[in-house]
This record gives sequence, C-alpha cells and structure tokens, in this order.
Amino acid sequence: MVRSMTGFARSEAECEFVACSVELKSVNAKHLNLEVNVTGGFTEIEVKASRYLREKLRRGTIRAYVEIYFNESIGNIIRPDLGVASAYYNALNELADKFRIPDRISLDTLSKMKDVLKYRLTPSVNEKIWECLKIALDKAIAILNEDREREGKNLEKALVSYLQRLENIAKELHKRTEGLLEYYREFLKKRISDVLEIEVDKSRLEQEVAILAERADISEEIVRLESHITSFKRLMESEKECGVQLDFLCQEMHREFSTIAAKSKKAEITSLSIEGRTLVNKIREQVQNIE
Repeated sequence: MVRSMTGFARSEAECEFVACSVELKSVNAKHLNLEVNVTGGFTEIEVKASRYLREKLRRGTIRAYVEIYFNESIGNIIRPDLGVASAYYNALNELADKFRIPDRISLDTLSKMKDVLKYRLTPSVNEKIWECLKIALDKAIAILNEDREREGKNLEKALVSYLQRLENIAKELHKRTEGLLEYYREFLKKRISDVLEIEVDKSRLEQEVAILAERADISEEIVRLESHITSFKRLMESEKECGVQLDFLCQEMHREFSTIAAKSKKAEITSLSIEGRTLVNKIREQVQNIE
C-alpha cells in the first residue's frame, strides 16, 4: 500500500469531567521524529501520549498538540504553591523598590507567574484523563491515516505512469540491442580505416568485434532493470510499508541506467539510458514522501 507521510488530523473526546482535543501534523522524514506538546504541564500524560503515538506511527516528522479541559464537576483541582508565590512576590517588590516603581504586585500578575498555580490530581483523575485522551488520539490517528492514504493514492497514480514509461524504455533498449554485432563491426572498421588508412584484416576485426560486444553487452542490466520494475509494482500493491524499499529500488534502477550509458557505444542507447535516469529521479522524489 502506498501511504504518504504528509497528513493532518484533528479530533476531540469528552468523558465525565474532562475533554481532550488533539491535532496531528505530519510531513516526510527518513525515520519517526515525534514532538508532543500537552498544554497545562501534564508531564505524565505527555510521556504516555508520546509512547502511545510511537507504537501507532512508523515514519515521518509528526507534531502532536494536545489540550485538556475540565468542567465544573471536577471540583477544586488547582492549588497555589505558596512558596513559589512568595518568592515571586518578594523578588518583584525588590525590583519595584530598587527602580522606584510605584506599582505593586497585583493578584492577576502573580497568578500568571510560572508554577504559582498547579494542578493537584489524584492517580484516579490522571487515569480518567488518559482514558479520554487515548480516545481522542485513536480518532486523530485514524483520520491522519485516512488523509495519508488519500494522498498516497495520488502518489501511486503518478508512480504508475512513470513506471509505464520505464517499461517502454526497457522494451526499446531490447530492440536497440538487436544488430549490435553488425553495428560494432562497422564502427571498428570505420575507426581503423580513418586512423590507419589500411585494409582491415577480417579475422582480427572479428576478434575485436567480439571483445567489444562482450564489454558493451547490456542484456544483464536490462534484465535486472525489468526485475526492479516488477518488484517496485509488487511492493506498491502489498499491505506493508514500502517507502524504504522503494527508495532502494530507485537507487538500483539508477545504477543500471548509469551502467548501460557507460557501456554503450550507440547514441540511441545512451539517450534512452539518460531518459531512464531522469525518470528514476522523478520517481525517487515522489518516493521520499511514502511511508
């Protein structure tokens, strides 16, 4: 299955006294790069969410934004940290005295300082929050996967078109290899005549033709190229994640075309191999975004 690494999802869940919203954004990457941000300082919940997402997702740079809300039925779960508040209060008053600032510290200012107000949650409340968040995460993951699969179908259409052109090039290469012996014979005969201006010894010419034909034989490269194309198609049709393997096949196909271009003495074959490499580069650009 071709699944893109680019996608977006947003979901919500509400359970008893808590509600959770989740937003997932994904772009392509070689490995899984996960960043989870849970607002409100729920460190334990953030660690659980990160671990859970790592179990469900495989590749891509994925950013998760989580917000947690409580309704009035939760009761009084926010408590002031008087030690932290006193430290802020004294420090700010010291600054005011030092720089002769007439304003004194208001409750509004003090309450906004970091760690002055904290959640005081029991283990059972934490568990309820996690249960609710997990529902929201599952919804978001499902939506994200649907979005990535939809984008993957568009990628697959482009790849199928490119592969068809590669198959046509491979067939054309087969045709161009027909009559190569005669081509090399005339090629060598002309080169010798142009340089030495002497009659060509037929026996020696045939020996040189055989040597050149062996060195320039591209039949194995064409067979391997066709095999790579078949493997590429098979991987796209499988249910497994295939991005890494498809990228490897692109490298192999590029190598075959490069070898063909290096071996060939015939302009038409060189031109076809260059066209093939250009197509493989386009395919690889698309493959970089496949999971």
